Amino acid sequence: MNRRMVYLLTAGAFLAVTAELLLVGVVDRIAVDLRIDIASAGQLVTAYALAFAIGTPLVVTLTARLERKRVMLTSFACFIAANLIAFLGPNYAVLMVSRAMLGVSGGVYAVVAMGALSRLVPAEQWGRAIGTFTSGLSGSLVLGVPLGVALSGWLGWRGAFGVLAALGLPILLGIARTVPAVPGGEAIPFKTQFSVFRNGKIESGFGITLLWGTGFSAAYTFVTPFLRESADMDTSMISLTMFVLGVFSIAGSRLGGYGADRFGVEKTIYVSLAVHALALLILPVSGVTTATVMLAAAVWFTAAWITSPAIQTYFIRLAPQSPDLALSLNTSVMQVGFALGAALGGLVARWAGTVTSTPWAGGCIVFLAAAAAWFSFSRQARLRESERCREI
Repeated sequence: MNRRMVYLLTAGAFLAVTAELLLVGVVDRIAVDLRIDIASAGQLVTAYALAFAIGTPLVVTLTARLERKRVMLTSFACFIAANLIAFLGPNYAVLMVSRAMLGVSGGVYAVVAMGALSRLVPAEQWGRAIGTFTSGLSGSLVLGVPLGVALSGWLGWRGAFGVLAALGLPILLGIARTVPAVPGGEAIPFKTQFSVFRNGKIESGFGITLLWGTGFSAAYTFVTPFLRESADMDTSMISLTMFVLGVFSIAGSRLGGYGADRFGVEKTIYVSLAVHALALLILPVSGVTTATVMLAAAVWFTAAWITSPAIQTYFIRLAPQSPDLALSLNTSVMQVGFALGAALGGLVARWAGTVTSTPWAGGCIVFLAAAAAWFSFSRQARLRESERCREI
């Protein structure tokens, strides 16, 4: 296995996801610098998520027959350009355009790079290669927001995007020199992709993902100003807190996979959603001390990311014949949820005049996700029972 190639592709994935999360760490600074309210700044998260959800599958499908290295290099070059636009952009409108570019280019790069990697590495080493690649994605959960907070403290929020662009250039050159050409494949027609939404079983599962993503994002988009207001944290303390919460999110992902295997998908999703919702409802009143805020936030992040692998396992079970398509669309639905959550959180912050109310809105929506889970699981039980009766 060409380790240098794998590490280069992984580094690119790390930057691609970090660009999404970095803004969460600087949303309040952007609001002050551009003289906009915090709700408008939060819509920059919406722009990224919608562009990712809609643009990525569209571009991947349209370019499916093209040589994959060329698509990878083009998308990553656009990613670097989008960061430069954010670095140099004079106003909110230009920054909004750069966020949409980042959403599409970063999403296309991550999808194409993972697909190319599976064809460049021997079958017996595929698991290790993909494991390394996904570690770049999960690593951004730990470092993305604290990196944004730290860089904005040293260089300003524009400088943080400039650093991403500068780091991306040697990775782009390394991929160009190291990764061999990879032929294109057959495109999955849009009609086939959208037919998944007509499958009642999968459709109900998408409802869980949508509401989970919306509830999480409503609070997460404004977590940095929330920590400043509720716990009076400074920049360095917020950076440390977000790093710790990233570690809890990775621990939650590991626990979610274990729970799905050990206790079943349904129990794992029910419990994690319930704890997630309760943690968000408690979070605004936890500001007695910094420690209590961090404890409530740690429970929130752990529970939230326990749900993710359990939902993915659920989709694999729902669509054993086409799990890749179902999981890909589930990722797009999740990004739509993130976009809706950022928009909703902005509306709540504008209405209440403070971001400290956003976790309450998020918690209520996560409870709706638990209701959607009950509906989906009940539907599966009824379908299994009807199939059993037909067999008899």
